[in-house]
Parts: sequence; C-alpha cells; structure tokens
Amino acid sequence: MPDEKKIPACKECREKKLRCVFERVDCCHRCARLGKQCQLPEAKRRERKARLRGRVEHLESSYSEILTLLRRNVQAEGSPAPSSSQYQPSSITDRRPQDTGSTSQLGGSQSIFPAVVGTEMLPLEECDSLITAYRRMSQTNYPFVILPESCRAASLIEERPMLAQAIFIVASWRNSARQATLRASFLRDLSDKFLMQSERSLDLLQGLIVYFGWCHFYTITFRSEGYRLATILVTMAIELGITQKPLSVTQHDLLLNSSSIYPQTNEATSSRFWSYEARRAFIAAHVVSTFCCLAFRRHSLLPHTQYVEDCASSLASDPQCPSDSTLIYWVKNMALAELVLMTFDSGSRERICELNDDKIQLLVKVLVRQLDEWRATLPPPTSVNGHLHRAYHCSRAYIHEVGLYGLVQGQTPSVTRISIIYECFSASMKDLSDILELSLDEMSEWGVMDWRQLNLAVMLCTKSSIILDSTYYGGVESSQRASWLAKCLETLCHRAKALHEMAMAGAGASPGHQEKDHFLKRIANEWSNVKIYHQNCVQRNQPQPQPQEQAQVTMHPGHQSQPQPQPPSLQQGLLQSSDFPFDVDAFNDMYWFGLGDGEASSTFTTGWQM
Repeated sequence: MPDEKKIPACKECREKKLRCVFERVDCCHRCARLGKQCQLPEAKRRERKARLRGRVEHLESSYSEILTLLRRNVQAEGSPAPSSSQYQPSSITDRRPQDTGSTSQLGGSQSIFPAVVGTEMLPLEECDSLITAYRRMSQTNYPFVILPESCRAASLIEERPMLAQAIFIVASWRNSARQATLRASFLRDLSDKFLMQSERSLDLLQGLIVYFGWCHFYTITFRSEGYRLATILVTMAIELGITQKPLSVTQHDLLLNSSSIYPQTNEATSSRFWSYEARRAFIAAHVVSTFCCLAFRRHSLLPHTQYVEDCASSLASDPQCPSDSTLIYWVKNMALAELVLMTFDSGSRERICELNDDKIQLLVKVLVRQLDEWRATLPPPTSVNGHLHRAYHCSRAYIHEVGLYGLVQGQTPSVTRISIIYECFSASMKDLSDILELSLDEMSEWGVMDWRQLNLAVMLCTKSSIILDSTYYGGVESSQRASWLAKCLETLCHRAKALHEMAMAGAGASPGHQEKDHFLKRIANEWSNVKIYHQNCVQRNQPQPQPQEQAQVTMHPGHQSQPQPQPPSLQQGLLQSSDFPFDVDAFNDMYWFGLGDGEASSTFTTGWQM
C-alpha cells in the first residue's frame, strides 16, 4: 500500500473536510462505502517564488556596480592625464558632487575659500610658507597628517581643499584675522559636505584631524566643541572603513588608489592594511578618541584593538618618514592610559570604596611597571621623539593620581596613601621641569593635547603639594617645594601670556582684539590664581607663633597686622568641602573653570579632567 501522505484527498472528502483514507489506489474508504465515484484532483506542480539572493550576494552586486561607476568616472576625468608631479589623493569612498550646481540643489552654500586664495589676505606665495610651518609643527607634536617636501600649495588646494584650509588655519595662528576668515570657511564647508552632501573622504578626515590638533587657537569651550569635533572625526573614520582590515586586494587598490603624495612601497601587494595616509588617520582617530576619553572621563569612542597596534607596527617596520616609527609608542602609551582609566574608573566613589590603600598601591605598582617597560623600548631622545620622553613623567603622575581620590573630611591619609600622593607630586614636578627647559618657540608649536597635559600636571602638582603640606609641615622641605612651584607657575603664566599676545598681535588684528577670550589668556589667569591659592594654603599651614611672640609683634611700633586681600574666587574657595579633607577644596572654583569651561555641573564631579 503506497504511503497515504503522498496521495491527495479526493474531491468529496475535501468538500466535506473529512479525512481521506484510501483502501484501493483508485477509491477512498468513504466513497467506496457510499458507492460514490472517487474523483482525485489533477496533480499541479507547485509554483515556488524565486529565492531572493543572499545578503552577501546582494552586497557584492551593489559593490560591483559602484566599482563600475568609479572606473567610468576615472576614465572620464583621465583626459588630459595629470602630470606625475601633481598631488593626487588616495581617496576612500570619495563621494563628491560632480557638478557645481549640486551644492545649491542640496541647500548648501558656495565655499569662500577659493575666493580668499590669491588675495591680499592669503597670497599664493605665502601658502607654501604656511605649509612649511605646518610641517615643522606636525613633525614632533602631532605626526598624523604628513606632507612631503614635494607637495606644493597649488596642488594641495586643488586636490584636497579641506586639508589645505585646516593647514592654513593652524599655521596662521599669528594672524588672527586671516585665521578667523579661514575658520568660518572651513566650518561652512564641513557642514555642507558632511551633513548636507553626506560626503565621506580622506580629505575631510585629514582636515578634521589637523583642525582638532591645534583647536586651542580658536576654540574657547573645549569641553563642548572639542568633544563634538572628536565625535565627528571618529564617526567618519568608522564610516570610511579604515578601522577594519580591507576585505580584498581589489577593494584595497580601487578604493585607495595607488597614487598618493608619497611613492607606495610594498603596500600595493598587501591586503592587510590600508595606505600610509589611511593608517595614520586611523591611528589619529584612536589617539583623539582616547585623549577625549581621558579629558572628559567618558567611554572611549574608538577603544584600543589589536588592529590599530598592527597598523602602527607596520608603519614602524616600513616608514615613509621618521615620525612613522614613533606612532607605535603613541598607541601603546594611549593603551596604558586607557587601562589606568578602566582600572580606577576615574576615581568614582563606588570603585574607590572597593579598594583599600594596599590594593591601590599594588595596582599602581603593576601599572608603573608597564610604564617603565614602555619607556625602556623608546629610542634615544631626538627632535622627533622628544614628546614621548616628556610624556613618561605625565603618565606616571596620572597613574598616581588615584591617591587624591576618596579622601574624607577630617581623615588623615595613611602612610601608604601619602607615599602615592608624594609620587604623584614628584612625577608631575619632573614633568614641569622638563617643560621649563623648552623654549617659547617650541611651546608655540604645541597642539591642544600638549597644553591639556601641561594643565593636568600643574593641577596634580599643586593639589599634591597642598595635601602634603596639610598633612605634615616639613619646614625647609615644604618651603622649598612652595618656592619652586611658585616660580614654575610664574614662568608658565608668563609664557602663556606671551603666546597670547603673539597670537592676538598679528596682521589685521583690531585694537580691542586683545580683550577677547582665548584659551591661552584663560589658562594664564587660571595658573595665576592657582599660584596665589597655593601660597595662601602654604602660609596657613605654617606653624602659628606662640601667644608671647604675637604680643611682641603687636607691640612693635608702626606695625599693623592686616590680612592679605584675596580675590573673590579664592575667598569663596576657602569654604569647607566634603570632597577635600583639609577644610578647603583647591580647585572647585578655579580648576573646573579652566578645564571644564566654567560649567557648574562639573564642579561636583569626583574625577579630574585634563
């Protein structure tokens, strides 16, 4: 008997909605019992819908169409062919409007940058000197967008207008009027291309990297503007795909092109990495993300991965310029700083309550050992890697910063905690000593990360000194420490004011331009207030004279004992605070203004910012 599942129900059973069981091949049981003719329906082939292509197949098809369009565009623009000396970008998925009318159609505005180039404000012959100045600034302080000596201003402006604008903005820090005009053009073009036209290109990414690197020249509220720029920068790097390995050699060659401002060596035959410029941009996005993670005490937008370390190692093994060999040390130093942040959770109360002083000291020793191992791998100090050797002491102070967390009102720190605080003061003092050996010209080329790290060192050194003096007054040692720190802050204030005057006294500056708010002006005022505050704390912690000595002083003719007047911010800072153990919070009014841009909400946070 054949399998009943393979025989369809007859017409009679189907109409009655009954089970159809066949006794014979030609008649079912019910029809045979009722004497009816058993009619079987005609067997029809079931029409099945065509299967949709898999997601991978669909993406491959779309990708092939995109590559076909790219080849057509390259062939259409290939006549006449550019000379070998021209600057050709290695653009990644460069989506730009092909006609000038597309800008107006999308609601954007025409860029004013082409109209500025060649005028009295920005002569074309001066553009080459600005590029030379940028090369000098980026070589040691921010080696993520490198321009070779063969790159000229005309080709850079034509092929990468956003990068050219960012470079001219940074290098024009002595000309505030030109810098303001170029900055307005850059931000307008960035808004049109990134938001209105959804352009994603290496030109935009490199322009953002350069613009962020020296944003202290033209941003006041770094807490909001800096983090916003970093978010856009990291987002663009992720959307371009350079944060992941290339999928194939074809994708690597067609999307990145083999032509670049640098001659390509062995990367064209490798599918493991992107181009040199793309790898530097990826490392820059990672460094900026980690720096903002430390500065704002937030989660990293682009955390450390093995691939970013592999990219840095590949640049070190086959460098195009001397700075390529230093990027691996940047990546490892940022990875260690990120580990410190995750270990102590920015000094959160929950994390500090879980750790006693012995556990904190054990963790600090492990982190310091890793930092010492990193320092041992550094090459001898040169003009290219001098920044990395100075970063050692700042990183050491940052590791010991945990000693300043979790102190309770009226509680005397333990000997273990005091040793951690003293190491924090010692490391930050050495960092400041190394910086004081630099010239004013060297500091004028600093990027925003250098100034933020210096500001952190100043705050850690000052607060550690106040806590040490409040715990025990060491007599000569405390006096020497206070005297050295006062001279150090005085020198740094003088340099910051001098650089501010140089930035505001450029060509085209208005008479009242010096009065405008500026990062260097603000930080100089903050350091001056910190110096006065520290001196007041040192005087308060000195041993008070005996009553007989006080009587002799009051009986001295012509002597009037009057309290030294203090600024309102310092008088307000003398109030007691539950976050500071010695009746005074040194930075509730000053520190957060300079680094948190005056936001009141930041004054109640426990973690420090850079």
